[in-house]
Amino acid sequence: MPPHWTDQPPPTPGQCRLLHCPFYATKLKKIFGNPGLYAKAFRNSWEAEQFRAKQYDLKIFTPATLHPDYAPRITTAPTYAQAAGSDQGKRKNKPRGASATEVVRDGNNETKPPSSLPQASRRFFAPRSNPAPHALAQCMAASFPDIAAATLTDSNCLLPKGFFAKVNKRGAVSLTGTNPNTPAESYAPYFDALTRRLNQSFPVGDNPWPTFTQAPTTIQLAIHSIPTDVLPEEDDQLFTFIKNSIHNAKAVTIGSARYLNKDRTTRLSKQATSVVVSINPRRRSHPPPRPLPLLQATQSRENDAS
Repeated sequence: MPPHWTDQPPPTPGQCRLLHCPFYATKLKKIFGNPGLYAKAFRNSWEAEQFRAKQYDLKIFTPATLHPDYAPRITTAPTYAQAAGSDQGKRKNKPRGASATEVVRDGNNETKPPSSLPQASRRFFAPRSNPAPHALAQCMAASFPDIAAATLTDSNCLLPKGFFAKVNKRGAVSLTGTNPNTPAESYAPYFDALTRRLNQSFPVGDNPWPTFTQAPTTIQLAIHSIPTDVLPEEDDQLFTFIKNSIHNAKAVTIGSARYLNKDRTTRLSKQATSVVVSINPRRRSHPPPRPLPLLQATQSRENDAS
């Protein structure tokens, strides 16, 4: 027996049957078990302390499954997975602990793959200069993904080259990446090459496709009952005014703002109006309330009316 095991009590027959538990077979003059896997399952055990202190020479260990007395099913003692798990009969209200098999299989649970991006974040498109349907729309949808992949290869692009294409009734061509973790903006340096190949591969006449661009990923939300007397006098000042107001109140940055009623004359003839703002859907943890100054003005007017 190795000298650094002299202070370890001799294993009992039941302990020898535990899978991966290190033990020395005197008759066979071999050391069985797997200290690394056993230490992952029983972190507070004596064997785990010895493993972390690098007291084991892993080269001399033989898998316990090669022991002559090894049996997959044991009735006299619990299996390794049962010992690491929980007693379902006694702990009905407690969650089941991870078994040794799950610990070994899962490894480090902190390294998880990133969440998949929505399709809108993986899509870029090229509209026709003059919106019009294309006669070869079905052919383009079927063949352009392979043409785009070949274009990226010729450009020494290392990004994923899987796409599916669509051509709508207005002739716009869109490409959506099949890799769930690659955003469309990653392909921006290759938009010019893809557009050039698109116009060369299919007949365009006097109506070519302009350069590819990212698909919009914002959502539009309406803010109603905003008093007209608190809004800026000029329509082109609306975005700056309402952007600062919303950001100061809720720390949310909007991408655009416009009046729901575009007719300035009829809008100013009323006491309140509606504004439509666009925000990034990832920043939308809850429906954005009215901007703080606008909300205070509305509440003041309601109090005066009551």
